[in-house]
Amino acid sequence: MCYDELRDRLDGFETGADRRVVSLLDGSVDRWYTLSGAGGDRLEAADAFADQLADGGRTFSLEPTAVRPGGQAVNAATQVHALGEEAALVGHLDHPVLSELPFETHSMGTPATIRVVEFDADELLLSEPGPAEDWGLEDLLAVVDWDRLTGADALCCANWVSVRGLTAIFDRLASEPPAEPLPVIVDPGPIETVEPAALADLLHALSRADSAADSLEVVLSVNPTELEAAASAAGVSARNGSAESDRHSTRDRVAGLRSATGLTAVVSHGADAAIGATRDDTVAVDMIDLGEPRRTTGAGDRFSAGLACGLARDWGLETALALGNACAAHFVGTGETADPAALRSLLEYGD
Repeated sequence: MCYDELRDRLDGFETGADRRVVSLLDGSVDRWYTLSGAGGDRLEAADAFADQLADGGRTFSLEPTAVRPGGQAVNAATQVHALGEEAALVGHLDHPVLSELPFETHSMGTPATIRVVEFDADELLLSEPGPAEDWGLEDLLAVVDWDRLTGADALCCANWVSVRGLTAIFDRLASEPPAEPLPVIVDPGPIETVEPAALADLLHALSRADSAADSLEVVLSVNPTELEAAASAAGVSARNGSAESDRHSTRDRVAGLRSATGLTAVVSHGADAAIGATRDDTVAVDMIDLGEPRRTTGAGDRFSAGLACGLARDWGLETALALGNACAAHFVGTGETADPAALRSLLEYGD
């Protein structure tokens, strides 16, 4: 039923009254390649690459195929813009490939470089970090006014793993909360790679911000692997032997993490469903199945952007999760960022 409601609400994206969603804080230049191995044949699966390595293969050929804007915050802002909302992006954008984004941008310096080896249904990412790791709050305030951020209809904060300075934003929100309601969607990136103490500090910072004022509504958005890392850092008891795909177990983990942190909501977005817990309820929205995936890297960013746009419009969590799912599913199935018309077609196909 939530997808039926989403279909009806998509009209609102084309009738004015756009919401302003600000995306923070990374940026990268993504250089895409195909990979060839023994005999010069293109490797179409990551497993084939692993097999050749295991067999002693050490010589491979990279063929450049594309250079694209990248970064979790950039991907999220791109999705916000595609939906017709007023997107704004603050990040590390000083590069020609990032200079012509069709929405408001504020650059804090040089982006990272990501080399993406493309297989048929998967990607291998090799990161060359830029100076974003040395970011400070003063650098943010040098390029955009604080009121310009907190006056938005939603903040979408991404990639804390690479841009740890995001914690300073959460601390500032705790000390100077906005007067008007402000959903803050936090997609921290692959936190399973982070030391538990640092992750616990992040969760404490989010909790402080959420509890600072009724106007702040912090929503943690993670995938199932990241959910496990966050639950462990928050002291949530381990699973009772259930597989990661067990929906009842995941619901318990999401609700347990939300309770332990005190956040407005915690969301786990996976290949089967998006599950979200608030102080009052836990809901699950099945993912839309489009068959064989075309591209997966960046789908989670589209999900969080859709979630942010739904919450910016004061939608209930279930319908906002449906929008996030639809944005992610369209990207996985087509490799393209969905606009409202594409989402309508997707929902009709899903029927």
